[in-house]
Amino acid sequence: MGTITADQYFAGVIGLSLLRTWYVDADANEARMAELSTVLAQRDEFPYSFRLDPQERALPAGYAEWAEMYDGPNPLIETEELVVRPILERVAGPGVQALDAACGTGRHAAYLHDRGCTVTGVDQSLAMLAVARSKVPDVRFEQGDIEQLAFAGDSFDLVVISLALCHLADPTAAVGELARVLRPGGTLVIADPHAAAGVVGGQAFYGGIVPGRPMRWVRNHYHPASTWLRAFRTAGLLVEDCIEPAMGPAQIESSPASRVFPDATRTAVEGLPGLWVWELRRASPDGRSAGAAT
Repeated sequence: MGTITADQYFAGVIGLSLLRTWYVDADANEARMAELSTVLAQRDEFPYSFRLDPQERALPAGYAEWAEMYDGPNPLIETEELVVRPILERVAGPGVQALDAACGTGRHAAYLHDRGCTVTGVDQSLAMLAVARSKVPDVRFEQGDIEQLAFAGDSFDLVVISLALCHLADPTAAVGELARVLRPGGTLVIADPHAAAGVVGGQAFYGGIVPGRPMRWVRNHYHPASTWLRAFRTAGLLVEDCIEPAMGPAQIESSPASRVFPDATRTAVEGLPGLWVWELRRASPDGRSAGAAT
């Protein structure tokens, strides 16, 4: 039975870099072909022969393992916060009832709490919630399912959910629940891995690459714009904005291929959007967004 090794990943990155720019620079193409030849000629040598053998974890088990290290350096989270937090800042404040859905270790709950919101966090992972409670003891955290929230309708002025809907094959039911608990005119912020991230083999890997231990990951589903828009329409949500931040230098450098083939990795990834960030408004009874002109 075959194994999954680093040479296969390196060859894929080099191939993607060729496809993205083959019509631009013949010299760069030859450099990529030389790199590919090296990978193929030295497949039995380190680092190309390094066994990765990624193992998928079910969602609860994966996040239980990931909880203690989740807040470590994570370029995707850093990129997300640069976009999401200015949106939250506009809406947050004293008297605002906020829900951090699929809150994980409570990073957005802590941010909203610091800005005076009354915050509730919900997550299905007890391990993640334990970290969140230790981080923000004044916030109410509950175990729950984002597809069946245990809150009355119209409970919150602001709902945020980040890097979680990707774990659902279809986000429609969860988006409907988030809209249900949002008050008319309220704001929903969704951040999720972009469909383009799937092109570079992105999954929810955690724990790093450690000799003698397989890579571990939780499955991401990459939803296209059509899926999102259909879910929003079904839930009665109006799109205020859609931001697609590109994968930045930190995300590119975090790729294992970047250490061996930095130019190919940069060419393969640079400019591709890494995230969807949706700012949404629940329609008022008259069908208008809050603040719409009369």
